[in-house]
Amino acid sequence: MIQDIAPHRLNNQYDVKIQAKPEDPVYCFRKDELLVKEADGGNISLPKVNDFPPGSSFRYVFAVDGRPYFLYKKPAESLGSLIDKALSEEDIYYETGSDSKEEVAGREDLSYVRLQTLRENLPVRVEKWQYFAAITAFHLFEWYEGSRFCGRCGHKTIHSETERCMICPQCGNHIYPKIVPAVIVGVTNNDKLLVTRYARRPIGYDALVAGFTEIGETVEETVAREVKEETGLNVKNIRYYKSQPWGMVSDVLMGFYCDVDGDDTVHLDGELGQALWLTADRIKGQPDDMSLTNEMMMYFKKQHLKGATV
Repeated sequence: MIQDIAPHRLNNQYDVKIQAKPEDPVYCFRKDELLVKEADGGNISLPKVNDFPPGSSFRYVFAVDGRPYFLYKKPAESLGSLIDKALSEEDIYYETGSDSKEEVAGREDLSYVRLQTLRENLPVRVEKWQYFAAITAFHLFEWYEGSRFCGRCGHKTIHSETERCMICPQCGNHIYPKIVPAVIVGVTNNDKLLVTRYARRPIGYDALVAGFTEIGETVEETVAREVKEETGLNVKNIRYYKSQPWGMVSDVLMGFYCDVDGDDTVHLDGELGQALWLTADRIKGQPDDMSLTNEMMMYFKKQHLKGATV
C-alpha cells in the first residue's frame, strides 16, 4: 500500500513552484496504460522529461524520497494519438492476458504497458513502491482529465497557484481531487471467512465482499448493505481494520470485519459468481501482497491458524 512503502517516503503535497528538469521522471498515461522505457534484461523505468519532444508540458504530482515526479499534460505531435485518447466506459481495469505493449512511433525503447500487467509481473518488472506510486499518479491523471472544464458553467479551468485544485475563472468553482469511499468486508462465521469471486470480471483469484458508499450512508451501513445485497446475509459486530488508497478507481478502501448474524446460507445476487465459507487452512489469498483484500484474508488465516480471532 502506498502508505506502507518504507523505507521509501511519499510526499504528496502539491507545490506549484517545482518545475520539471531534463532528468526528472514522467508519468504518461493512455487509458489505463503507462508509458515505460525498457532497458536490457526486460527491466523498465519511467521516461524522463528529455525523452519527450520540445514544447511538451508537465505538471508536478508528488515526490518519492525527495525526487520529484511529473505528469505529462500536453499532447505532443510526435506521440500522436497514442496519448490523446479518452478513457473508455468499459471496465478495462480487470482485463486479463499478456502484456499489451505497443511501441511509440520512432522510439523502440518506449511503449505502453497496462498498469494491471505491471502488478501481475511483480516483482520482476517493478518494485512494489513503484507500482503504488504509479496508480497514485493515475488517480491524479484521471482527476485532471475530468476537471479540465467546470461542471457548473462549462468554462475551461485553471490550476490554483497555492494548492492542488482546479479553479473556474468564470464562476469561481473550486474542484479538488475526487476520492471515493469504499469498503472491503471480511464476513466471519466462527472459524470461517466468506471468500468470493466476481461473476463478470475475469479475475482468477479470491476476493472479499466490496462496494462503494452511497449518498447519506455511513461506511458501517455500507458494510451491512453490500453484504446483504451481494450474499443475502445479515451481519453484526462490524469492526474497522485499516484503509488503503487505491488510485485505479479513485477510491480509499476501508477494511472491516463483521460476523454473520443468523442464517449463514448464501444467496448470490448475480454480481458475485461464487461466495464460499472457507476455514483458515483453505484460504489461498491472491498471487501478490498488493491489496488490502489479500492482507485481510491472510490476517484472518494467520490468526485462526494460531488459535486466535480477528
